[in-house]
Amino acid sequence: MDDDEIVLPVLPNEVWITIFTYLPFGDLQQANAVCKHWCELTRVPVLRRKSKLVITPYNLMDICKIIKCQVLFCKYLSCESVELRDLEVQENLVIVLEYLGSRIRQLKLNKSPVFSILNDHLPELEELILTHLPRIQNGNNTISADLYKFPNLKSVHMSCANVTYYIKIHLLLNLTLVPCKNIERLSLELNSDQEDLIMYTLDMYAHSLRHVEIIVRSKPSTIVKWQEIFKKFTQLKVLKITGNCGYKWLKVALENLPKESRLQKIDLNGCLELNDDFMKFILNKWSQSVESLDLMVCHCLTDESIKQLKLVKDKLYHLNLAYCCRVTARGLLKGIAESANDKMLNLNLSHITGLSEEFIFLLTERLPNLTSLNLENCREAVTDRSVNFIFSNLRHLRHLSLNDCVRITDDGLIGTEYSMSAVSRLKRLETLSLRGCRNISNRSLLKALKFQQLRRLTLGYCYKISSRGIEGLVEYCPALEELTITSCFMISDDCVLQIVLGLPRLRKLNVSNCVNLTMRSIDYVMTYCKTLRELCMNGIDALEVEQVQQKLLKQKPQILKVEL
Repeated sequence: MDDDEIVLPVLPNEVWITIFTYLPFGDLQQANAVCKHWCELTRVPVLRRKSKLVITPYNLMDICKIIKCQVLFCKYLSCESVELRDLEVQENLVIVLEYLGSRIRQLKLNKSPVFSILNDHLPELEELILTHLPRIQNGNNTISADLYKFPNLKSVHMSCANVTYYIKIHLLLNLTLVPCKNIERLSLELNSDQEDLIMYTLDMYAHSLRHVEIIVRSKPSTIVKWQEIFKKFTQLKVLKITGNCGYKWLKVALENLPKESRLQKIDLNGCLELNDDFMKFILNKWSQSVESLDLMVCHCLTDESIKQLKLVKDKLYHLNLAYCCRVTARGLLKGIAESANDKMLNLNLSHITGLSEEFIFLLTERLPNLTSLNLENCREAVTDRSVNFIFSNLRHLRHLSLNDCVRITDDGLIGTEYSMSAVSRLKRLETLSLRGCRNISNRSLLKALKFQQLRRLTLGYCYKISSRGIEGLVEYCPALEELTITSCFMISDDCVLQIVLGLPRLRKLNVSNCVNLTMRSIDYVMTYCKTLRELCMNGIDALEVEQVQQKLLKQKPQILKVEL
């Protein structure tokens, strides 16, 4: 066998497909090009769902030409997930939907009020998502989408604040006039002027709903009616309530939801009324089923209820307590880490300031299977010594956020002769955020950040990073797809050149407030960036904003989002 010859192992197709499910979309596309066998495997339905077709004014004509003239390539456009962005009703879009619509299961309308052409082209649609629809199409005062024409429709998302009231009311009426048989998920925005209609809609689908999201914009008024509706949610598995719901309404919701619904995920982010009594009630009522809790900004919670998390310790894998400022290390240890806990995977303790180094040591020792950890602004707890506990004990980490942990230095990330646990030991790391860690310098980028699989990196306000550090970054982290280097005042045009030449997979670049950048950086992006989709360069005085926007629009239409 020649030294240069590569022989792939002989494995069953099922094993290859399982391996491919762990790949992000970009890597999956590269695997597609390895050989004919892999090309066929990467097109099985379970993997096709990882791909998404985004149709914009800039690629619509090209897609239409492929459909009309290059039939052999059309199969590569078929996706179960499609987003229509910045589009209005037009002939070319009708042609695309006529060809691709029969395969679409998830459709997102982003700034695209094109309801009138959806009815007859989406027989398999299961999920409809509406976002940023502040108006209906010019010259058209009707929304002619008939949801009952989508027989497989299971999920409707219309809680986005930027979707106009007129569209939401029409779709709610549509849901109630001719019921859809399979609705399992509704995401709604609750305002006082549409409260009755929302109640009627939820009441109609209560017995089939498994996932309900209610974004409360104004306090509900008809408490008694809500009480009867919540009693009917017998199949509910996921409940999300956020916003200014009021104490009485929240109490009605939690007390009247049937215990037999066996809630698995509860999201009460921003519910300021959630107190210890409510929390203990939740943990006792659904102790046998709850697996995920999002409680961000629930300021009233204290150790009294957090200690009771031990009731769900055997099932709980996700916990978000960000900004719960009254929670302490003692309560957390008692609740989730009194002893070894191999169930917890995702933990967010952002902005809980009363933690310590000793707490980090005990936490990382007792939660060895964590894959995501957020310790943003835990300044007293996160030091060079405590991050080494993280690097030593949490070998499964994929996502780590240490934003604004100002006590971290290069020595903490690199390791010393007395502490050899460098950050590079986290071989599976995909996301690392070090914004505001101002004591980090080029040394860390040259000696510590050596990750072949790192996808996303944030380094804002790291004032000591310069071209020399960027040179090491692009060499040791070649798989980066998203890079944020904001307010780093030593970043120059040469750094941008190193980035665009050294990171071939880069899709998002944010260099805002790097004040030494000039129009040369734009030229480098225009010339060398082949995969970039988002560019953010706010706060840079040397840029002629209108000129840059025109150049990018004309020469780089594939960059879908530009902020200057």
